[in-house]
Amino acid sequence: MSFFRPAVAAALISLAACGFRPLHAPGAGAEPEVLAGIEIAHIPDRLGQVVRNHLLDRLTPRGAPAAATYRLAVSLRTSKEPLAIARDDTATRFNVSVEADYDLSLISTGETVLQGGARSVAAYDVVSSGYANTVAERDAELRAAREISDELKTRVAVFLARGGRS
Repeated sequence: MSFFRPAVAAALISLAACGFRPLHAPGAGAEPEVLAGIEIAHIPDRLGQVVRNHLLDRLTPRGAPAAATYRLAVSLRTSKEPLAIARDDTATRFNVSVEADYDLSLISTGETVLQGGARSVAAYDVVSSGYANTVAERDAELRAAREISDELKTRVAVFLARGGRS
């Protein structure tokens, strides 16, 4: 135990020396109060609702902002492609891709301050049960949607921590 503390202290000192600063540290620009000032636009379809709900949980856990500064708009695309093919030409594994285009804009002016895209891929196996395949596909979509929302939250937080510069 005594070895651990000096090692951690040395690591923290070396990180501080190279300019490392935690993303959500006070004064970093990505504090929870700043992130909570982001209004998240409606995203169509069921998967869009899932991504939006995850973003709400991560950015505004205390509820919708009273006076939002930014507006985050997201559009999603999904695709499914066979990954493993059996000898009888049937797919035994699929990849589900969820791609998101996002646009962060200032509410006061409507000016876009950050935009880009993110992609997440999740896989599932095909079995003999149709119901199990449907559930597995839906689960893969939900995993990809969760990863997309985490990626979007991180990108927005990094942008704000840099003082609104890409």
